[in-house]
Amino acid sequence: MSKDAGKADLGQIRIALCGLNRQVLLPVRSELMSFGYRDTEWLRTDDELRLWLQTGVPDLIVADHALNDGAAITTIKDVRNGDLGQNPFVVAIMTIWANDPDSIRAAINSGVDDLIVAPYSTGQLLDRIQKLISDRKPFIVTSDYVGPERRRDPRRRSEIPTFEPPNTLRMRQEGEKIDAAALKDQIAKSNTEITEEKLRRIGFQISFLVDLMLPKFGVGEFDTELKQNLGRLKVMSGEAVQRLEDTKYEPVSQLCKSLHKLASRIAADPDNATPDDVELLKPLARAILEAFFPNEATGDLVGQINSAITSYNERKAASAAR
Repeated sequence: MSKDAGKADLGQIRIALCGLNRQVLLPVRSELMSFGYRDTEWLRTDDELRLWLQTGVPDLIVADHALNDGAAITTIKDVRNGDLGQNPFVVAIMTIWANDPDSIRAAINSGVDDLIVAPYSTGQLLDRIQKLISDRKPFIVTSDYVGPERRRDPRRRSEIPTFEPPNTLRMRQEGEKIDAAALKDQIAKSNTEITEEKLRRIGFQISFLVDLMLPKFGVGEFDTELKQNLGRLKVMSGEAVQRLEDTKYEPVSQLCKSLHKLASRIAADPDNATPDDVELLKPLARAILEAFFPNEATGDLVGQINSAITSYNERKAASAAR
């Protein structure tokens, strides 16, 4: 971020610095305010952050992973999923004070734009912010993730499309004329695209899980993985029901409700699942898949699912062999 921001009204940019480390955050806040970013808040709890997110359109969040024992991870995920605040696409950076792979993975999977491992300097943080103004990564959507596309190898083929998220931080920093109503419409349009893609990914994941599990029912292998996947199927179908309202896929709701009821019944006692219930899983899952991908041939979709299952089993076998 720079003092050379032209005629932009930097005081309109809403920034939250969240954490308890005053030795780092207060100097950052002071420097930002000296540049003209007057609407920079220092927030000390996750509750303060969640309240701040609901009181206007946020442009930038810098949140410490340790805030309220990792609660900021859930908060960022809620933001990205459109369940909290007015801007699911707010630029978000998470700082982390432990070089712990599990914590780093959880922070990245929340959908943050960037991750900074402490200790870091004020200059490093400001450089990262500037990069996210000028060179932000496109977003992808999966059944359980909304956030930057992080594939390191661009040659890896993916069926998942990318989205250019609205970047209010860049817009305000570069002095673009922003009409509040137009910005609200732009965010709402992008959020609808994200929601609809999430629903398609959920539909794909539902068929993936059913095809992955059914062979185990055939041989009675009711292990921990099967029970976890049944629970996931229950969650996925339930989330679809919640997100379908006011989308073009709303007619799929009844199918998802039926699958959610069925998955819940089987998950409660998989050892005693009736053959009729088990046999219903695949046709219901396929009907949902076809409804979410009406312009794609079922055979092509099934081929993608089979490929995903093969890759999953190969990764699982490789991990077990280590």
